[in-house]
Amino acid sequence: MQVMLGIIACLIFLLYSIYFISIIKGTTRGFELEILRSLADWIIVKGVSARRYIWVMFWTSLLGEITYIYLSLAYIPNPVMRILTALVILMEIYHFIRIAIGLKRFFSGKYLLSQIFDWRLERASAIVLFTHSFLVLMILSFF
Repeated sequence: MQVMLGIIACLIFLLYSIYFISIIKGTTRGFELEILRSLADWIIVKGVSARRYIWVMFWTSLLGEITYIYLSLAYIPNPVMRILTALVILMEIYHFIRIAIGLKRFFSGKYLLSQIFDWRLERASAIVLFTHSFLVLMILSFF
């Protein structure tokens, strides 16, 4: 199971590293606009089935993060990491609720695509998950 934790932490680290670098450089606007444009183009191409795919991606992400957090709590007994993991849990609960509400409103026609994401929250979540996954990888590597 520690290997699984390492694999998931590595995936999170790699996936968020591009956004993290963009945040550090202060060039997030262009990156975020590209994400929105790509999502809009993808929704147009997929048509009606995009709704189902987006919800599947949402629930898959949620399940992946739950698995990662559970494994972090189960296999890293460090009290500082437990506190950091608790903060990640609180932030991600809020983050996923906001995304779910945004998606529901978007698909019911009450929101524009650009209103789904709170980019400050997205940046904070990216920084926290990137940092957490980095620390998990360091702990697994050295301890």
